[in-house]
Amino acid sequence: MDYVTLAKHSVREYAPDKIFEASQKAKASIARLGEDQVINSTLGECLDDEGRLMVLPVVEHLLRTMPVEEICSYAPIAGIAGFNEAVEISLFGEGKSRFHVSAVATPGGCGALRHLVWNFLDEGDAMLTTDWHWGPYRNICEEHGRKLETFPMFDDQDNFHVEAMEESLEALLKRQKQVVLALNTPANNPTGYSMTKEEMDRTVEVIRRCGKQYPDRNITFCLDVSYIDFDDTFERTREIFDSIRDMPTNTMALVVFSMSKSYTMCGMRCGALVCLGETEEAAETFKAAMSYSSRSVWSNVVRAAQKVLVDINLNPELKAEADRQREGFKKQISARGQAFYREAKEVGLKCCPYRNGYFIAIPCENPARVAQILCEENVFVVPLAKGLRFSPCAVTMEKCLRAPKLIKAAVEKGQEESR
Repeated sequence: MDYVTLAKHSVREYAPDKIFEASQKAKASIARLGEDQVINSTLGECLDDEGRLMVLPVVEHLLRTMPVEEICSYAPIAGIAGFNEAVEISLFGEGKSRFHVSAVATPGGCGALRHLVWNFLDEGDAMLTTDWHWGPYRNICEEHGRKLETFPMFDDQDNFHVEAMEESLEALLKRQKQVVLALNTPANNPTGYSMTKEEMDRTVEVIRRCGKQYPDRNITFCLDVSYIDFDDTFERTREIFDSIRDMPTNTMALVVFSMSKSYTMCGMRCGALVCLGETEEAAETFKAAMSYSSRSVWSNVVRAAQKVLVDINLNPELKAEADRQREGFKKQISARGQAFYREAKEVGLKCCPYRNGYFIAIPCENPARVAQILCEENVFVVPLAKGLRFSPCAVTMEKCLRAPKLIKAAVEKGQEESR
């Protein structure tokens, strides 16, 4: 091809991102028909009943009153002063965690996943996750010369499929020295499912056993907790961390932390990859390696967002106010999700098991065609590999109650066309 000098590995097909493509179509329909005539369930942002972005008032106040020098200055590579402590408080509360917590700032959870894939897998290796997962997991792996392998998320009782995870993990251990198991819970994207404490206990027990059985392998267990503050109570959502104990020396536990949801700062692009170190030496080694990676890719991360995190979490009064405001947002989003889920059961629309959170997944055949049928009815969802994603976080209660019947009709029409 003339006038193209791309390296061979960068010449690849690029389909428009399904989420943003669906969002653009929805916005065009809203401009043409009006808000009331369109159900826009595409982007993963919290919108109120008037369609406005929901931002924690305490976050907005801190941003609007922040000195310009604090906004525009460089930030240290790993994070500003207090960032590590602020992340630890956000994840574990005021009491000191039993782990040696080491956090390195990243551009959102996406940046944390990039560091995970690049630093904990060798070239050509595969990362393991559930078959229902956030689509960019695969993109991030492939962009960095890695692959993504999946296992069935649910068993025939709609519980987390520990046995399938164990089988797939062992298969990877037989052929890779570096193995990463990444699980997005609580409030999984795209299903809204949260693993129970018992399921997490069983999962970690498998990792412990595999670590001992394969002493020449390195196992990294990563929890993507981007939606942790939109599930249950603070105490209950943090029970999953209690499962991580008595780990073999060839394992490491990491956490993907994001400010996009918990602090309603999607566009500010700030998060962290966090090491739950069993020793101080392990935590320090992690921070050094991630800091090198950060300097080599994005250098540093938005200072203003880090300052908001620090100001909130290191000030008990501000933190209490932010927690109170977030609780209101969480209740509104969960109420919409539960209403959709109940109505889906009422009309006979099969959904993946939903607990709480931004999204609900609807298994179906030919998802792209079903999404197109819905588009013709001015209902916009995100087509996935195994079904559709609906976003209660962005849809009013009235539309959450109306949507299941419309989606069921589209799924049935898609099935008829496939016969």
